[in-house]
Amino acid sequence: MRSALRGVKSSLELLLGRRLWLFAGIDALVILAALVDMLLGDGGEPAGIYTWVILMPFLLLGLPALSGIIEVERRAGCLDLALSTPGSVRYFVRRAAAVCGFMAVQGWALTLLDWLYEERGFPLLAPLAQIAAVAFLLGALALFWAVRLKTAGAVWLASMATLVLLRPWFFRNPIQDLYFSHFGHWLPGPDEALPWLGSLAVLATAATLFSLYARRRLRRPESML
Repeated sequence: MRSALRGVKSSLELLLGRRLWLFAGIDALVILAALVDMLLGDGGEPAGIYTWVILMPFLLLGLPALSGIIEVERRAGCLDLALSTPGSVRYFVRRAAAVCGFMAVQGWALTLLDWLYEERGFPLLAPLAQIAAVAFLLGALALFWAVRLKTAGAVWLASMATLVLLRPWFFRNPIQDLYFSHFGHWLPGPDEALPWLGSLAVLATAATLFSLYARRRLRRPESML
């Protein structure tokens, strides 16, 4: 566990550099605002908490951090060295996984905390699975564009444009209106589950395709230099 945490910390420091503490401060403010809203306010609507406390940090913090996943080596002039090593694919995938894993664990923890605070008042497995799919998609999408574009700004812009195209599925809230829906403690009812499962399948399929194409290009380093 300590080795994994050190790896995550090293990847974040490499990607964010001097901005690490700025990102950490913004992330801490988001978490603090969520806790204050749950403990001192009315708890907020679970659907709103997913959108503003779970999904927005992925877009505002996770995606900008992932956008420089390859630009770091290109700016330092050692991209050819990184691509020439036998484990170059694992090297970049592990870097993306560090950021996505951190954001996913944070999202799971906040969702679980809200679920317990709401006395299991919404289906838990739906948002947990959606968070995993969103994390996988963002990591694969950033890597897909990073192996094709040269600057972090271009990667971020192309990734956001792709998410706009995927908005019917990416922005689908797994926590539906609790007053007019059927659900249990773990899963939504059949009528609510079918649209959500379809959205989850689209996100997983898109993430798999993006990751496969990114890995394929990483195995051909001459196309990136």
